[in-house]
Amino acid sequence: MKSVMYMGTPKIAIPSLEMLTTLYSDATITVISRPDAPVGRGKKVRPSEVKQWAIDKKLTTYTPESKQALAELVEQLSPDLIVVMAYGMIIPKSIIDNYFCINSHASILPQYRGASPIQASLLNNDPETGITLIRMNEKMDEGDILAIQTVPITQTDNYSSLTDKLQTLAAETLHTFLANDYANQTVKASPQSNEAASYCKKISKDDLQLDLSNDISISLGKIRAFSPKPGAYIMHNDKRLKLLAATVEENQLVPTTVQPEGKQAMPYSAYLNGQPKGTSPPC
Repeated sequence: MKSVMYMGTPKIAIPSLEMLTTLYSDATITVISRPDAPVGRGKKVRPSEVKQWAIDKKLTTYTPESKQALAELVEQLSPDLIVVMAYGMIIPKSIIDNYFCINSHASILPQYRGASPIQASLLNNDPETGITLIRMNEKMDEGDILAIQTVPITQTDNYSSLTDKLQTLAAETLHTFLANDYANQTVKASPQSNEAASYCKKISKDDLQLDLSNDISISLGKIRAFSPKPGAYIMHNDKRLKLLAATVEENQLVPTTVQPEGKQAMPYSAYLNGQPKGTSPPC
């Protein structure tokens, strides 16, 4: 292996990149990420988490602005292997047709094709999720399956903890596949069932508001799926109150950790103690 190109943007994609730098220590590793963007309240322009990690490790990085620029870059560099995880741009067909492109997706495909598979598994209170490696084709998350590894979802998991599990699993799954099937040229790819497929959309601001008249499982799923950021919320005393963790007691949703508007996260009991006397509790 002479050259590997890795395409990724958020934190979840870092462990797989780190693994590649170890597995292919003698190869040239090139990192492609999304362009620098405004972050946080100050809207300061910063590199993506993957790009920053790559810079710190002195890897060559590129941030093409368009599909055409990406296609031209790949043609110029002509890597032996392309690995993609949470890159954030549809890979042009010209690349997929001419290179072996592996995509690491955070669900058990064909379940939850699309932009928010981790949130979807929590929203639906699934007992497990996983990492699926596919050989990419021109359609979104529809490529033939190369490998699948699963991980249980516990009752205390939220988006943050489940992401941590999956980023570790992604690196392990990719390593096993590359070091064995790919290295030994024994790759077997299985077509996905489109009939069994489900899809998930990009999370919108409207998805974050809780309707406590819904079934408790729906509200609990939202709390877990959006914690700690951006945070599912209700309105209390005309202010936004994020519910970051909750339990169910006697068939009632009971918050355990909340974040009042403009303040830090705190125990729900502390929030109640800080309310004026006579104020009705939010839940």
